[in-house]
Amino acid sequence: MPQLAIEAADSNIKSGDSWSGYTVVQAKHKERLRGGTEDRDWLLNELRKEVNAWLREDRPRHPKPENFLLITNVRLSAVQEVGGIDIVEAAMAEHAKSLGLRGWAVWHSSHVSRLLDQHPGVRQTYLGLVVTGDVLTALLEGLSTSNPDAARALTGFVAKELVANSNIRLTRAGNGPDQERLSDIGIDLPAQDRLSPVDPDGKPINHFVARTIISQGDHPRKVQDGNFCTLLIGGPGQGKSTIGQLICQSYRAAILEARTGELALDQQRIMHDTLTHLREIRVPLPRMHRWPIYVRLTEYSERILGAEDYSLLKFIAEQINNRGGAYSLTQGHLYNWLRQWPWMIVLDGLDEVPDTHTRRTLLQKVSEFLSDAAMQRADISVLVTTRRQGYNDDMRTWEPREFELVELSNQQALHYGRQLVTSRHPADSAFADLVHDRLIEAAKEKMTAKLMGSPLQVSIMASLLEDRVRLPTTRHALFADFYETVFKREANKIGSIGERVEQHKANIDALHNAAGMLLHFDGEKSGQADVHLTRADLQSIATDQLVAQTYENSAARKAAEHLIGLATDRFILLVEKSTDNWGFEVRSFQEFMASRYIVSGPEDQIMDRLRILARSSHWRNTWLFAAAQVFEMRPHLRETLLAIVAEADSQSMSDYLARPGAILAVDMLLDNFAATTPGLQQRLVKQTIEILDAPLLPVEILPIIQEASERDPVVRRLVQERFQAAMRAGGPRRASMLVLMRLWTRRYKGAISTYVRPRLPGTASSAKPDGGGESFESIWGSAGQAARRQSDFNVGEMLADKINWDSLSEDETATLSDFLKEAQRLRVLPQSGGIKGYSVRKVGALTTAKVAKSNGICAVLADACESLSEEETAVAEWLIRQIAQSVRQDFVGDKLSSAGPLPQRASA
Repeated sequence: MPQLAIEAADSNIKSGDSWSGYTVVQAKHKERLRGGTEDRDWLLNELRKEVNAWLREDRPRHPKPENFLLITNVRLSAVQEVGGIDIVEAAMAEHAKSLGLRGWAVWHSSHVSRLLDQHPGVRQTYLGLVVTGDVLTALLEGLSTSNPDAARALTGFVAKELVANSNIRLTRAGNGPDQERLSDIGIDLPAQDRLSPVDPDGKPINHFVARTIISQGDHPRKVQDGNFCTLLIGGPGQGKSTIGQLICQSYRAAILEARTGELALDQQRIMHDTLTHLREIRVPLPRMHRWPIYVRLTEYSERILGAEDYSLLKFIAEQINNRGGAYSLTQGHLYNWLRQWPWMIVLDGLDEVPDTHTRRTLLQKVSEFLSDAAMQRADISVLVTTRRQGYNDDMRTWEPREFELVELSNQQALHYGRQLVTSRHPADSAFADLVHDRLIEAAKEKMTAKLMGSPLQVSIMASLLEDRVRLPTTRHALFADFYETVFKREANKIGSIGERVEQHKANIDALHNAAGMLLHFDGEKSGQADVHLTRADLQSIATDQLVAQTYENSAARKAAEHLIGLATDRFILLVEKSTDNWGFEVRSFQEFMASRYIVSGPEDQIMDRLRILARSSHWRNTWLFAAAQVFEMRPHLRETLLAIVAEADSQSMSDYLARPGAILAVDMLLDNFAATTPGLQQRLVKQTIEILDAPLLPVEILPIIQEASERDPVVRRLVQERFQAAMRAGGPRRASMLVLMRLWTRRYKGAISTYVRPRLPGTASSAKPDGGGESFESIWGSAGQAARRQSDFNVGEMLADKINWDSLSEDETATLSDFLKEAQRLRVLPQSGGIKGYSVRKVGALTTAKVAKSNGICAVLADACESLSEEETAVAEWLIRQIAQSVRQDFVGDKLSSAGPLPQRASA
């Protein structure tokens, strides 16, 4: 009879020196450790499933064990009676009675760590599984960069991250898993450098993000040298988070490639698939094996709320420790490792931290981390991702290289679609070909092709084309049809499930809508960075819905529980991310559902909500979804909708400076809004033309204005008149217009270029403007040369000299004086990289809320901007951006209560 020697010190019970008989050893590894009761309850549930497999009456597992050893990476606390150790052991004792065990033991994370300490031979033999412990051992022993085995110390944590981040959630629906493998569908994304988006001939220069980041990372990246940071800006669903994970996976693969034989079988499989896929999409393995760390900024911001001393290094150590290992990592260990080994850090989702105070605190913590890295002369490469609407030049002091994702070309979209359908239907190539053929036909339609610019929308299209041959032509309709397709697939299932789904459709819809609204509403609040719903919250939402339908309270609560089961068990849009942590895996789905809530109810409430949310960057994508629904489903409200956009520029003097209505019109045009109604689209274009000479216009809108000017003589005349007015006005308006038109005439031919080119300074009618590929957002044309003669402006003093102080009240004078005193810490400095032009480097955080809310102050600031010279254009840019940032980030959620009821969480 085989025997397993279990020393007393190695077991959690006193069961003798050895076991004999049939012994089962079960390893329970939780990939994402959250800590506390969540991990403990997961372990108890896994243990219960194993025991029930031996005890069930129908086809029980045979034979039953005589001894049972449970090994887990879950940490269990040692608090007497109520701690995880005592609770798990009590449960195990009950199971031992049911199974008739003679011996049993539970080895939790800390216990395994002690065993590895006592048995270094075992630790070294199974290095691929427990190498994280060796990372710490090496650090404690003062590991130096000259250690040839340094990469070995990283293998454990990196291997676990490779597996944990191998899947992404996109749009799988119906049967089968709701996640897709990154090694099947990950792609490199095209982007433009915001400083030089075009070549001297005006042709766009596209870079592939992953290849560019890896190429940059193959060279030393020092904080003190100012070449360590890259900012990636992209729209909803463009793949910012996914490309960050793909980059981290490439670094993990590079570290593990030479040690594949030391990995577990599942790690080897994922490693092989990752290497193969990277080769197929032409993403090279990094030559410099940077240590990859992926940080979700919403999670980090949640930790720092109420804990001002919670450093980024501490958060990273917590992430590593939550992966499990033989030791607990400290900030000191990481601080040493930062000095000794190159790092790659992805900071994902800056725009998802909308509250100004929380974001400022977060950026301060990141800056402190970078300061520590500079002191250590660390080699560190940083990638930060954000949406354009949620970015306010927060990182300008880091001097990042800024890239903005561009839409996928038709060819790139179709290639990505091929990857998707092949991954989703590996056993049915004929059906995969059919779906891809339908995508090809869709790409031939102009309106549909415009929707194929982002990976998320291509994924939705591929899902829809499994059941149909034509696609919708607007983004809102695309999401709406996807939701309905998911619903129909569930309702069409044979049996009672499909019947119940169909029967409760209205309530399931309302639950999703209210959940999206509540999550997005709370996401705007201070202290609610990483929001989620509990099952009790869902119960409360569903109960309120049913009570509103005249259910009695007790009946409503019972029906609500059944409704929640249908909505969460049968749909992928509302998911349980972790134990009792519910939300939408894809943020765009949350925003879409919130928009459906906004457009529910009486029409006056709907329009009031849209009016309240029109200026907010946090609500922008939700607003666009909601406005599209109103435009398509309630055509009699179109005039009111466009009036809301127009009025947004004239409610206050801060609106005159920030022009939130014109920026909203830009976003609507970029969203293909009113494309089938040229007259209404023209009104949006007209409003956009009003900011051609302001530093707020995104260059992405130029193709739309160019096309409109070619087909519509009214638009063409308005552009020409705006150009003439800016030339007469001089100062910042003239400088801004010159930059725009230099870019325009290099990119496009046609009436506007023909009219403008001979009127640009230093050009002849047949000559192109000189200079390289300047970007409208960063370069100020002719102002650059003059600015070289005055390269160090004091912003506060310069503005103070232009203010008409006599027109201000005493309180307004005090407020503006405080603002300008803070602005004295700002200077206009030359940009790095030899780029012509100057910008303002942000030295300290400014609170502009009081200034933006004062009509009197904004009026004198507007006059001051107009009196600035072309050489001082960067000062005007900075001031306008400060006001615009305050307007966009103004907290508006609480005002929604005046426009109808809002969903409520469960009472505490």
